[in-house]
Parts: sequence; C-alpha cells; structure tokens
Amino acid sequence: IGLFRPMMREVSECDMRVTVNKSCALAAQTFMIAMAAEGYDTCPLEGFDSKRMKKLLKLPHGAGINMVIPCGIRDGEKGIWGERYRVPFDDVYHRL
Repeated sequence: IGLFRPMMREVSECDMRVTVNKSCALAAQTFMIAMAAEGYDTCPLEGFDSKRMKKLLKLPHGAGINMVIPCGIRDGEKGIWGERYRVPFDDVYHRL
C-alpha cells in the first residue's frame, strides 16, 4: 500500500506574500465591521514608518505589517477639520 501524496503547486515567496496580504486585508475588514457594530470608528492606514512600528511593538526585523488600524469613539464634530464632500451613491454604484 503506497502513501497518498497530494500534488502541490510550487509557489514563489512573492506569491505567498501576496496571498498573506490579501488574507490579512480580509481579516482587517472583518475586524473593522465588528468594531463598527460595537460603536467604534476605525481607519485602515498604510504608508506608516514600519521600522518604528516594529520597534514599538517589539516585532522581529523580518516581520511584515500589513496595515495599522486606529480605533476609537469619535468626539462629536471636534475631529472634523474641514468641510467633507461625499460623492452621491448613485454616481458610483451601477447595478449590472
């Protein structure tokens, strides 16, 4: 009786990194929806200083940070620095 060995496609480190980042983004989306359900506001950020963030969080040099998600409860209108404009929903959503 031989052992069953499933065929696995070899993937590059780049392929794995892309898959991990997509999975993290989906987990982050779920986290943000859960936070909103509990009354918290969130905002996904990228473009941060990852070296300083790793040092602050005591992460190893080779660790990757997908995004940073600040969370909190808004303080009325104090956090709004200027007029906001939102594109009408019907201008950006089209049912096919």
